[in-house]
Amino acid sequence: MAATHNETDRVTISLPHSLALDVESLRSDLKISRSELFKVAVERFIADQRRASLQTVVAEMAEEYRSNAELTSLTALDGEDFI
Repeated sequence: MAATHNETDRVTISLPHSLALDVESLRSDLKISRSELFKVAVERFIADQRRASLQTVVAEMAEEYRSNAELTSLTALDGEDFI
């Protein structure tokens, strides 16, 4: 059975000193490595951006549905009394 290999990339970043101090304090409080802290933060940021992007698309689609008569022409048949 072949072992799985998780590749990682080394990334160098620059932070304002006050932010670096906050990172170090939080990392220490959480008892995790700096790498783990940044990994979690970036994963959450990416998820938030994807969610925001999806919400924008959903809002655009909802507006298109409301304003496009072809899409809503059968809406009257959607009532609970429809058999």
